Amino acid sequence: MNWFSVFLHLFAMGTGATLIAVPYRQIGKYYFSFHSTMLLVLVAVAVLVGQPWTLLGQGTAYMKVVAGLALLFALLILAQNVVVRAAQAELRVDALILPVSAGAVFIIMASFGWTAYGTGAALLLTLHLLSAAMVLGTSMVAMSTGHWYLANAQLSFDILIRLCRLFVLSIGIKAAIVAIYAFWRFEDYWRLEDFYKLVMGVRIAAGIVLAVALALMSLSCAKRHANQSATGILYVAVVFVLIGETISLYLTLGMNRPI
Repeated sequence: MNWFSVFLHLFAMGTGATLIAVPYRQIGKYYFSFHSTMLLVLVAVAVLVGQPWTLLGQGTAYMKVVAGLALLFALLILAQNVVVRAAQAELRVDALILPVSAGAVFIIMASFGWTAYGTGAALLLTLHLLSAAMVLGTSMVAMSTGHWYLANAQLSFDILIRLCRLFVLSIGIKAAIVAIYAFWRFEDYWRLEDFYKLVMGVRIAAGIVLAVALALMSLSCAKRHANQSATGILYVAVVFVLIGETISLYLTLGMNRPI
């Protein structure tokens, strides 16, 4: 499985996990149908790009389990889509939790299979990937949720505030993990060519520094019930998060330079 396939899996998992924090009764079925469809598209592309089924026939026993978990995650996202579309007044929360749980187990197992630096490095890689999922998911869901206030002015601002807080928490955790990697591998990274230093600088500036600032600004606007301002800021935040996490996943899994 290549790095871009993992990126899409993380995007889908983080988005699905964030949906658990959104009350179905208040926001309505169409909201969940829209996001479930987005998850299905992300996972479908991830499976087509990564082709995990190839590992079932020729990989090691461990990687066969990892590939099986990737396929299980995709099937559970499909099942979630069916359940959401069939839901009426209530939506079973386990329909959202089960796919996310399978996705998390897939990432945890994969992290321990991909690194050769010991248990500590595998744990840090696991946190690195899971935090990437949450940064991607919380920023995207918070941004899309801002639009729902245009259609329903009676919608409680508690939802948007909660999502913005999750975004701030996620990007804060991600910033701490990036700082650990930067400290741990500083000498290795300092010897890199100028091009890679520039790429890492863009990752940190766009995906961490600016994303943190925008997350805090969006939370401030949400608390003041300034929905349009919060949504506009979140639009920009999503762009910076996508830039930062795309570069991060490429460097981490494609170049073995986690940052």
